[in-house]
Amino acid sequence: MGDPRRLRPGDRQLVAILRQHGELRRSQLARLSGLPRSTITDALTRLQRSGIVVERPIPTAAGTRTGRPPKLLALAAPSGFVGAITLTHGTLQAAVLGFDGTVHGRRTAAAYVHDLADGIVEPGLALLDQALREISSTRNALTCAVVGLPLPVIPGRGLGGPAPSHAASQRLRLRFRPVPTWAHTDPSIDLSQRLGVPAWLENDANLGALGEADYGAAAGMTSFIYIKVVQGIGAGLILDGRLYRGTNGLAGELAHIHVEDDGAVCGCGGRGCLATTLSTLQLVDLIRAVHPGTATMADVLSLAADGDAGVLRLLRDLGRAIGRSLADFCVYVAPDGIVLDGLLQNAGSPVIDGIREMLNLYAPPAVGAQLRVVVGMLGNQAELQGAAALARREQFGQELHRVPRADQAPTRLSGPIA
Repeated sequence: MGDPRRLRPGDRQLVAILRQHGELRRSQLARLSGLPRSTITDALTRLQRSGIVVERPIPTAAGTRTGRPPKLLALAAPSGFVGAITLTHGTLQAAVLGFDGTVHGRRTAAAYVHDLADGIVEPGLALLDQALREISSTRNALTCAVVGLPLPVIPGRGLGGPAPSHAASQRLRLRFRPVPTWAHTDPSIDLSQRLGVPAWLENDANLGALGEADYGAAAGMTSFIYIKVVQGIGAGLILDGRLYRGTNGLAGELAHIHVEDDGAVCGCGGRGCLATTLSTLQLVDLIRAVHPGTATMADVLSLAADGDAGVLRLLRDLGRAIGRSLADFCVYVAPDGIVLDGLLQNAGSPVIDGIREMLNLYAPPAVGAQLRVVVGMLGNQAELQGAAALARREQFGQELHRVPRADQAPTRLSGPIA
């Protein structure tokens, strides 16, 4: 793909419009640019010849149109591969992705933050090399890379939030394991040096939100909250098309919403947090009392799929616990939707029921009526595809745009990261 920085002023104007609005017809491009039709035709010829802009027919139903089919103009997808290394509560995965979100190769291993005493880069690279061999490729094919961690992080710095004192860590060490030293720095810096390409760090739930925004269930949502449930509870926020991290990366730390006044002390220093009362670990423990063979959330979800009444009730309780705070959030923000972790699959229904119950009780009807509550579409690839979305924005300043129907105006799905 050509370099937009070397283009003529009129060409650059058209590129900027396509970057902002996505796929457009020539007539729409002319209206937005204000340029003469002959100028646009000449500019588009140059842009298509250089590989910066592509044109393709709008999909239409067979037999519904005669004559030349209408076409859409769009920026060409960047070439090259993205290397993604993401860690959740229980799974380390690495993948080779296209900038369009396609997963070309993927490898996983069971792991938690505390299992990686020497950091995420070395074991992550081992998995990434396996994923590259899967497609008969090498590290030289990578254009950039992304690291995802299940922690509040600040790109360029690492762990966000105030650092606990040594004494506080010692008092809590029997119940809560302190964050490893390596997580207090940005591992993407080391990864960039090892690969020789740009690399960026992001929170795992934030990556999931970006993935669902560009490639999944949040298509068309300008503002929404993405809720992780199965591999640790957390949230990612997209507000007005932009990823919102909050001060010190602490936005979306859903595990630490207050749910019990007299609850247990949490590792964050609070009391009665969701993490201490109804986290995924607590859910597994509660179900194990009735079903002794229950060991993981996968077992819980299997029981839910079988219609186990106790499991369905607990999942609804989880939805109610989350939904109470979401009701207030929706009043403040009035988002388009709430997107639940796609790993829930069919077990998402009772969680949605619990959330809806709280929205009906504590949010104005006008807010709830326009709010979509859906289960994500990407499952265990949400963070990986979110890495592709992040890389596309950071590397090229581009967002993904979907092909609108012939009778629709283009819809901007998401914008550049703030």
